[in-house]
Amino acid sequence: MMTKKLIFLQGHDVFTKAKQTKIFNDNSLIQEGKYVFALLVNDEISRDELSKLKALLNANEVNFTPNLVFAPRVGTQSSWSSKAQDIFSNVGVSAVKRIERLKAYQTNNTDRVIEKTFDKMTESYFFQLPSANDLFENLKRKESQSYNIHEDKDLILALDSQLGLALNDVEKSYLNTLFARLGRPITDAELMMFSQINSEHCRHKIFRSNWKTDIPFSHDSLFDAIKSTTKEAMEHVLSAYHDNSAVIKAYGQSFLEINGDNKYKNFKGEVDTTIKVETHNHPTGISPFEGAATGSGGEIRDCSATGRVARPKAGFMGLCISHLRLGDVLEPWEQPELKPDFLAAPKDILRDAPIGSASYNNEFGRPAIFGYFRTLEYQNQGFHKPIMLAGGIGSIKQVQIKKGKPSSGDAVIVLGGPAMLIGLGGGSASSTKKTSENADLDYASVQRSNPEMQRRAQQVLDKFNERSSKNPITFIHDVGAGGISNAIPELAKDTNLGVEINLEKIDSADQTMSPMELWCNESQERYVFTIPMAKVPALDHICKRERCPYSVAGILTENKTIKIKFHDEEIVNLEIDDLFGEIPLPNLIAQDYDRSTQQEELPTLDLKKLIYTVLNFPVVGSKKFLITIGDRTVNGLVFRDQLIGNRQLPVSDYAATLDDYDSVSGQVFSIGEKPNIAIQNPEASARMAIAEALTNIAGVKHDSLDKVTFSANWMSSTKTADERGDLVRGVQAVSNMADTLNVSIPVGKDSLSMNVNWKKDNKEHSVTSPMTLNISSFSNVKDLNKSVTPELSEQDSTILHLWTHEDKYRMGGSSLYQCFKLYGGLTPDVDNVESFRTLFEGTQELLDKDLILAMHDISDGGLITTLIEMSLCSNQGLDVMLDYPEKAKVIPKLFSEEVGLIIEVNNQKLDEVKKYFGGLSINFEEIAKKNSNQMFTIKSFKEILFSEKLNDLFNEWSKVSFEMQKLRDTEQSAEQEKEAYRTNEIFLTPKINFEIPSSSKRLFSQKPKVALLREQGINGHYDMAAALLEAGFDVDDVHMSELGNHINSLDSYRGLVVPGGFSYGDVLGAGSGMSSTIIFNSKIKKIFSNFLDNDKNFALGICNGCQFMSSLDSIIPGASNWPRFSRNDSEQYECRLVQLQIEESKSIFFEGMAGSVIPVMVSHGEGKAIFNDKDNNVVARYVDPSHNTTNHYPFNPNGSQNGVAGVCNDDGRVMIMMPHPERTFLTKQYSWAPNDWQEYSPWFKMFDNAYLYAKKN
Repeated sequence: MMTKKLIFLQGHDVFTKAKQTKIFNDNSLIQEGKYVFALLVNDEISRDELSKLKALLNANEVNFTPNLVFAPRVGTQSSWSSKAQDIFSNVGVSAVKRIERLKAYQTNNTDRVIEKTFDKMTESYFFQLPSANDLFENLKRKESQSYNIHEDKDLILALDSQLGLALNDVEKSYLNTLFARLGRPITDAELMMFSQINSEHCRHKIFRSNWKTDIPFSHDSLFDAIKSTTKEAMEHVLSAYHDNSAVIKAYGQSFLEINGDNKYKNFKGEVDTTIKVETHNHPTGISPFEGAATGSGGEIRDCSATGRVARPKAGFMGLCISHLRLGDVLEPWEQPELKPDFLAAPKDILRDAPIGSASYNNEFGRPAIFGYFRTLEYQNQGFHKPIMLAGGIGSIKQVQIKKGKPSSGDAVIVLGGPAMLIGLGGGSASSTKKTSENADLDYASVQRSNPEMQRRAQQVLDKFNERSSKNPITFIHDVGAGGISNAIPELAKDTNLGVEINLEKIDSADQTMSPMELWCNESQERYVFTIPMAKVPALDHICKRERCPYSVAGILTENKTIKIKFHDEEIVNLEIDDLFGEIPLPNLIAQDYDRSTQQEELPTLDLKKLIYTVLNFPVVGSKKFLITIGDRTVNGLVFRDQLIGNRQLPVSDYAATLDDYDSVSGQVFSIGEKPNIAIQNPEASARMAIAEALTNIAGVKHDSLDKVTFSANWMSSTKTADERGDLVRGVQAVSNMADTLNVSIPVGKDSLSMNVNWKKDNKEHSVTSPMTLNISSFSNVKDLNKSVTPELSEQDSTILHLWTHEDKYRMGGSSLYQCFKLYGGLTPDVDNVESFRTLFEGTQELLDKDLILAMHDISDGGLITTLIEMSLCSNQGLDVMLDYPEKAKVIPKLFSEEVGLIIEVNNQKLDEVKKYFGGLSINFEEIAKKNSNQMFTIKSFKEILFSEKLNDLFNEWSKVSFEMQKLRDTEQSAEQEKEAYRTNEIFLTPKINFEIPSSSKRLFSQKPKVALLREQGINGHYDMAAALLEAGFDVDDVHMSELGNHINSLDSYRGLVVPGGFSYGDVLGAGSGMSSTIIFNSKIKKIFSNFLDNDKNFALGICNGCQFMSSLDSIIPGASNWPRFSRNDSEQYECRLVQLQIEESKSIFFEGMAGSVIPVMVSHGEGKAIFNDKDNNVVARYVDPSHNTTNHYPFNPNGSQNGVAGVCNDDGRVMIMMPHPERTFLTKQYSWAPNDWQEYSPWFKMFDNAYLYAKKN
């Protein structure tokens, strides 16, 4: 038997000094902090193999003695380890039996390092480098348990408390009765499964219950009230209430995909839109990064598992928390922090949760293009338990919308990542009120994310999706709360069949888990679906190609039972009717309650102080720090994201995506929420949320108002009758308003345990969230070009204010009053829904006639904020005219948050527009004119009430974003961006000195072939394929798993292109893992060398492909001085619209383009180019608005020396660059572009040049 030994190799730093200071407020706490690789290897490992390992890991011998070491939790294998093992296997390293990456520290305060950075769910710690037995020993698997609840009726009470099951009295009694009838104990697997399936989180018991109330309520249940909004006559709603997402009719007629021959092609047929919005509140409060990451991941899986399969397209995220307390000095709206230890502080949630959500979307490959953020506290109300909203849309072929009909004997497949002991009991934990006593159970319920695995699973599903009506998947379910113990029984119930499962067949990364834990854990990135057993070989082929794990877990049966075994041990044996029994729902009591308050006096009437204070308020100020961390470009179908104008300010009211690359039709979505109003008036809050969701999308021409659909997500505490009354009032208001507008709410979610109780210093504390409706609006539109934004035009124009309320400006819940810890009396409301309809439809009519130049809704911060945002994003001054005889009207007019719109109208059309509005039942007035002096001025008759420079207003408005950027990223990057806005009136200054070619699609010529190379984790293939196809190439999908096996030559291709993504999840460095599988595999290395040596071939690497190809410089002729790419100087993922100057070079891609300056999207975390010697063969550099090469952030987004963005080899055939020209080859893909650009952007010439080169050779 071969003996093994443990060796350690030392990698790079765990923290930079700056990061260490941020975490510990001390950069001397850790003397040494390095990643250390623990490798269990064969005793006789050769010196050559050891050298290869050091090269692969970029590691050396350990040169310090750590006194604290964090390792993956003993008994588990980390996702990092599994990917590293994949790389070792693919390069032929057989001596390594196991590898793990440790974090090793030499520190003078081990307790503080543990407190601030240790993750007790996924890590173990040691006070020295661990032994092989510590890390890799096969620990004993925990055994199953059973409980005699059939004999001891009180036992279920103790189990409910000990295990955090959140069972109610009816459910406890039901279990006692059931198992008394069965005459046997309940197993731990059955008990945990039952609690998850019947949790409030999964069964929505409060929304399904009947009510006893003094509130006028016209439905049997809350769910009935919402469901009633979707009428049979609403033919645009194709699926509602019975699947993972709703489906609405779209205009899509094509869909780019990879066919059975692994060629990119356009599916021709009807393609519709999935819509879904989830919340992940409890996990985000406990562990902000992972809670938000898995929230977005779960919502992505909801989309994918709709019908028989769909493809996620774009997403959004929202966050509602208590006040931030960013600095040592409290803001006027803040008071000293008082919170429980088991919940993260709002500042920490805001730092980590958005990055968690963004990073998941980034790595999976879905653009996150909208969101919202609010802080709120008033007396004992607030969001100590946060709201984390995760929503999105997807594309679904019409032939895939209906689930299929599986048969007995069909295989039950578990696709995706391995089972791990994470997220156990999440459904129950999310259903309980938060208290100090259940803190440990709360933490155990938080899942952990692996988005690269979900990308692999999605590629498998995409392959089945390509088969359209021949898709062998008959039924699919995502794995979320309750894990497969919820998903598989749900699947069996929905298919009217039973199921038999063998747990030992399910992939597991933790050999210590008991059978119950294998069955009930909530490991992410998994799907459950059924296919005929005869199709399993096809699944096997696809999964091997995509390197995606799967298990044939069992089969469907005619007997309607759930039978689960682990080897020979039966751990579940229940009739489906018993598991999903008709457990009686309680009749709930809801009480009406008058929450009205009197309007208080403001502490000052100084207009400048009031305006500046409101601009500083987090819900009002810039959210840019939440936007640039997310990839808003991947897939190339984004028409509108959050950033508006040349200076890219975050003021967009909506997001929009294209149906396909050659279409102008697409999807529009936005969000409305008004919890600040619900503190006093729940009904008004609900109506105002709908109004905001609609006025936000009013800037796009829709088919009609009644084609807009919504997701209603309800958050509330329901522990008291008056809190339940708030919920009933809100739901009834929404149902009534939806009926009046004739709009549908076909999907939604509830989270009804928004209360936190804790004890501190022997004193009880409680914070409750107000009843909150997050309502998201979705619409499919024919022509996205029929749209406007808040950016003002350069035309001679007038700004109009439109509103529907009577001549009263109610201040309740306004940002102005919140800023001073006040409330403000009566709240805004939608007093007349028909008048609101008139406002929406009236502006739609003017949009259709091109009579509106710009539009922005009135919301948080009131009219003054709306006008300032329009002024800032356009960098144009405004003169606001408030000619009121009574000066007391000025503050309510400016700061009230009543529903309204601000529109810009060309002066030549002004009379026509005013005449049109004069015939409608709405109010309007001229409110402002543009000026040329960069000043924002408010006048009353001739008196100047307020006059400030735009730069000063910008500094106040961006204060929170700037402070969060300093806290989260680096202070230098935050300061440089602030300086950039102070010194530059415009950011983007294109200079195009060539003719932009057009595409005839070259239909009648022989198309040169391009290999579009993928590896696990690559996600930018669709947008790259679209650009190449448009240029005239024939594009094949080539996976690294095929090279050296099915594919032994690339000779049939003229081009090799490697797109962006996260190959191997960036394990071993960005792109390095992928390149190592070539450099260290002689067979594959020869395939690449032969291709690259041929001077008739070209190669292109973009972003992750750039990082990958830079590591192939040893086999690329003329690439000896290529750079490597390291972490951005900002220490943050950067997605920005920057500009490149094309250099004189031999690049065949940039022929005829030298000297031009072209805006382009960057989207990367490791883009800083570092050369060993002086740079050469540079093809493009980052430049500032004056076209000077720059190292200044954000014009240079990563700190690359001399602004280097890309290089080529000596003869110009091979080029690598970090920016993404393929995502902006069409002008409509830009968030900002010059008005005179036509259909194709200047970047199309790059792809046209490649085509001409290939044809010539």
